[in-house]
Amino acid sequence: MSAEHKTLDNNSKRRRGKFRREAPEAPVQNIEVTDDLEDDDDEEGLTRGLTERKGRATPGRRAQEVEVSKSEGNFITRPIRGLREYLEGVRSEIQKVVWPSREETRRLTGIVLSVTIVSALVLGIISLLFNELFALGLRNPLVFGIVFVLILGAFLYYLRRNSRQTSSF
Repeated sequence: MSAEHKTLDNNSKRRRGKFRREAPEAPVQNIEVTDDLEDDDDEEGLTRGLTERKGRATPGRRAQEVEVSKSEGNFITRPIRGLREYLEGVRSEIQKVVWPSREETRRLTGIVLSVTIVSALVLGIISLLFNELFALGLRNPLVFGIVFVLILGAFLYYLRRNSRQTSSF
């Protein structure tokens, strides 16, 4: 290697190093970690050493696994392997689920059914009222005018009332 080539390498390293944030070298520190959740007789805490930062992110396991799985196999085995991994992931997530007890299931089912029935009744009544109002309005167009004026008045009242109440935040 020539001397010019070495100086170019050193200069390029210096240039790159200028943009990189360098962490100051810190000595290893011992930090006392206590676990308050356990009722052990010994009051001594655990110590663990901390070292200086690397200056770059550690690649995650998922990214590493994806790289390996993409490079292995052919165009037939890769989708099959992907489907198998998906089903294994689903199975592992299902095993983590905490299923409700029989009593909780009955209680929650009752709540869902009652709310559904009540909301269906309320929406049915509202639909019936608007259907009758529309039929009455078709027979007498003056009804549409009166309803429009009432709705407009209610909207203006709402706007006026909210403009008086200013929020404190």
